[in-house]
Amino acid sequence: MIVVVVTFPISSELDAAVLKEKFLETAPLYRDAKGLIRKNYIADMEKHHSGGVYCFDTMENAKNWFDDERIEWISNRYSKPNIQFFDSPVMVDNVAGEIIS
Repeated sequence: MIVVVVTFPISSELDAAVLKEKFLETAPLYRDAKGLIRKNYIADMEKHHSGGVYCFDTMENAKNWFDDERIEWISNRYSKPNIQFFDSPVMVDNVAGEIIS
């Protein structure tokens, strides 16, 4: 599994309710993302940072999702993102009661 952490600065003028609406507006876009297992939207309103944590099935699918067009879209919607890719060799799923490797 691949975990991608995306963070970017957000305007100090943006409040939590408006940010949540922006997230809800874009959430359906991720339903058909090839190889995407889960996406969590994240926000730190005090530090004016936001982003997402994505779990993909393969590095290829993760990198294909974050192509130049996607990075430009994020930059235009919020600001230039910092994108980090990680291998995740073990996952603890407490909902399913499983340890997956």
